[in-house]
Amino acid sequence: MTDAALFWEIAIRTSISFLLLLLLIRIMGRKQISQLTFFDYITSISIGSIAAVVAIDTSIPLIVGIFALIVWTVCIMAVNLLTLKSVPARKFIDGTPIMVIYDGKILEKNLGSRFYNAHDLLMELRENGVFDPNEVQVAIAEPNGKLSILKKSQYQPITVKDLNLPPSTQAASWFAGKELIVDGKIMEENLTAFGIQKEWLNEQLKNQGITQASEVLLATITPEGTLYLDKKKDAAPLNVT
Repeated sequence: MTDAALFWEIAIRTSISFLLLLLLIRIMGRKQISQLTFFDYITSISIGSIAAVVAIDTSIPLIVGIFALIVWTVCIMAVNLLTLKSVPARKFIDGTPIMVIYDGKILEKNLGSRFYNAHDLLMELRENGVFDPNEVQVAIAEPNGKLSILKKSQYQPITVKDLNLPPSTQAASWFAGKELIVDGKIMEENLTAFGIQKEWLNEQLKNQGITQASEVLLATITPEGTLYLDKKKDAAPLNVT
């Protein structure tokens, strides 16, 4: 076979393999990357590898490669149907969530069953905005490898309900101007829009150890209804180890 003929054959095989893979993926359905279990991840890599072999390895008849892709897809769909209909099969194939922290205490046995070590756990906590395991009420390792965290009540963000704000504040949470203090200056128009009294704001500042608004760089009520405060001249260590 000449080089030109070989290139044409590979181009045809690659095009057919690509189109077939696209069709099969559409048939199998889609999941977001964050929703993929370990089984989903491995099978996705495998079917992609088969498609690549079909495209490049001219020693394998094209029809054989296509048949392998179809059989592999049928197997995946059969497993997906099984996990959809059978809870035991779903637990066996996809795995189950497992608690790794309870009331600030790390559950070493459960942690080891997922082959997590302490450094892995701390990294997952930091990625979820938690730098102290003692703040965590419950942490659950999900089948997709992610960590779901419920903080203890005292470490959860303050909400509109917690602050006992008037209903007009909740209704205005979508309002474009959500800042209450910017660079030490109280935004009077936003207080009015949210129906917030300046006395209430001063009381919240006092609860945070702030004596006057000029100490605050930014204070906002977020779209979720939480109160965010950031003081000026916050100190931070030079290095993080």
